[in-house]
Amino acid sequence: MNKAPMDENRDTDPGEWGRREFVKAGLTLTAAMLVPGMAAAASKISAPGVPKNVLIINGHQTYPGISEGRLTSTLIDVIKEVMEEKGHQVRQTHIEKGYDIDSEVQKHLWADIIITQAPVFWFGTPWIYKKYIDEVFTAGLTQKSMLQGDGRTRSDPARQYGTGGKMQGKQYLLSLTMNAPQEAYNDPNQLLFSGKSEEDLFLSNTANYKFCGVEIMPLFVCADVMKNPKVDEHLVRLRQHLAHVFA
Repeated sequence: MNKAPMDENRDTDPGEWGRREFVKAGLTLTAAMLVPGMAAAASKISAPGVPKNVLIINGHQTYPGISEGRLTSTLIDVIKEVMEEKGHQVRQTHIEKGYDIDSEVQKHLWADIIITQAPVFWFGTPWIYKKYIDEVFTAGLTQKSMLQGDGRTRSDPARQYGTGGKMQGKQYLLSLTMNAPQEAYNDPNQLLFSGKSEEDLFLSNTANYKFCGVEIMPLFVCADVMKNPKVDEHLVRLRQHLAHVFA
């Protein structure tokens, strides 16, 4: 139990390949003309070596004597160090220390990369983090800055639910610490999760950002941190994960 409180094969014909590249370039140019802000944002994210804005959210909630937040803080220090080594600008929000809702909306609009670091309490993130999401994303909706509705329109029935986001070009990473061991997931023989993955169980978190148009990056998990803590190994894996997903 998670205890609360703790590649495209190119054709060999160079002419055919050239025609395809020409068409691809034309489509890219058209997209940039139609949606210049979106194209610029996506270009910034995908270009290696370009400094980016990074928002790190500390979703820990303290339970004295049980969950003090030291591991969360250590992981955040590593994330900040790695991002600053890449030349990125980092801002942080520590939910438990308080926050201004409108300022948090602006941080989300400013950021190219958003990373949440949080513990798992009773199979979910701490309630103060859910409260933060409710308040910040609702403000982003009412201001029409993070999203504009759910994407559907009466004039176009083909529009899908969840396509009303305005945060395309941004990336989101969820990083978690949990008591459950790695073998509890992705195994139909495990009674509790019945074959479900960590991503399945935290879809309600990542869906918030995908709903706003943000690209979801692969989840990072420090498992079995209470009964079998391997902090040094987790820190090495975290650096490797960040280097891979934000290459």
